[in-house]
Amino acid sequence: MAHTMPQMQRTMDDAFVNTWYEIKPDVVDNVLEATILTLALKEHGCFQSRAGGTYGWEDTTGYGDKDVKTQRFQKGSTLDQQPVPLDTYARLDWRFFCVDINRSFVDDQTNMGKYQIKSYLARRLEAARNALVRDIETYLFQWGNYYAAPKQPNGIWDCVAPQTALSTASDGSDSDTQASGTSNGHISRANAWWRNWVMYDGAGDTSYADFTAQTNPPYSLNLIPDMRHFWNCITANMEPPNFIITTQDIYEAYEDEGVDRMQVVRTAFNRKALDLGFESQTYKGATFTYSNKMPANHMLMLNLNYLTMNYHPGAWFDMTNWKETANQLERVAYIVCMTPGLATAQPRRHGVAVWAS
Repeated sequence: MAHTMPQMQRTMDDAFVNTWYEIKPDVVDNVLEATILTLALKEHGCFQSRAGGTYGWEDTTGYGDKDVKTQRFQKGSTLDQQPVPLDTYARLDWRFFCVDINRSFVDDQTNMGKYQIKSYLARRLEAARNALVRDIETYLFQWGNYYAAPKQPNGIWDCVAPQTALSTASDGSDSDTQASGTSNGHISRANAWWRNWVMYDGAGDTSYADFTAQTNPPYSLNLIPDMRHFWNCITANMEPPNFIITTQDIYEAYEDEGVDRMQVVRTAFNRKALDLGFESQTYKGATFTYSNKMPANHMLMLNLNYLTMNYHPGAWFDMTNWKETANQLERVAYIVCMTPGLATAQPRRHGVAVWAS
C-alpha cells in the first residue's frame, strides 16, 4: 500500500524528533562543554534544575551590614529599640530562547532515500547545535538589563558589575555599574552589601565591596602584584575565587611575567579543560583562562560555588512540534530553552579588575 504525502511528512517529523531525543543528552553535554565558561559552570554544578515557579531564581538574602549596636546601661537606664530589616528577597524572571530547524517539501523528498536521510537529519541538527553553542556563550557574556532588554537572560556582567558600565548591547542598553542598577535579583547596588569587588584605573568609594587604590598602571607593568592584592581582597582570608577569566592579551602577559613561577600542578577541572582543547593555567589553585568575549583590559575573579544558572527540566533543549508555514511547503520546529540566566546571592565573592590601556 502506497504512503500518502501526510504519512510521509509524519514519518520525517518523527525521524527528526526521535533522533533529537536520542542524541539530546550528548548534545547538551557538547553544547555546555564547547566554551570554557559554560564548561566551568557545568563542572562546578552551577546548572541546577528548577521545575516551574513564578520566578526562575529566588533567594532570601540577609543584609550584609546590620545597623544594630549594643547598648551600655546601668540601674534605671532607659533602653532603645533598634528594629531593622534583616532580610530581603532577590528574584529573577524566566527567560526563553530557541533555535529553529527548517525543512522544505523539496528537501524532504530528495532525502527520503535509505542513504540520504541520516545525513539530512545530521546536517539540520548540527546546524542547530552550533547555533546554541554560539548564542549561549554570547548571552553569558552580555547583560540582562531587565528593563531595557526583557528577553535577555542574565549574564556574567549582571552578577559582577564593573565600576564603569559596559556599553552597548544590541538593544542600545548599558550594563549595571558596581554601585548602581538592579539587574542582579532586582536589588539595588546602591546597597553596599549587594556589590562585588572592583579594581579599576581610578579612584573609588570606600565601601567594603570596593577595592580602592592609587591609579593602576597598565597590566603589562604590574600584573602579578595587582592580581595577588585583588585576590586577597576578594578572599578576605575566608574563601578564595576558584575561576579567573580574562582577555588573551592579559593571559599572555601573565605567562610572560610569571613563567618562572607558574604552577604546573593542574586541578581536575584544568585537566578536563585541557582534554577538551582549552588553554588554562592555575593561579593559587584557581583555573586561570581567557576568552575573546571578554572586554579589553578586564579580568573576572569568580567563586563558582556562589553562581547559579537554573533551568526548567521540561524546556531545556527540548524540541517542539513541527509547524507548517502558511501558503508554503516549508516546515519548522524549535529547540527551546528556559532559564533566568546567571545569578548570585553573594556578589562579594566575585570581582572584576580593569587596567589602564
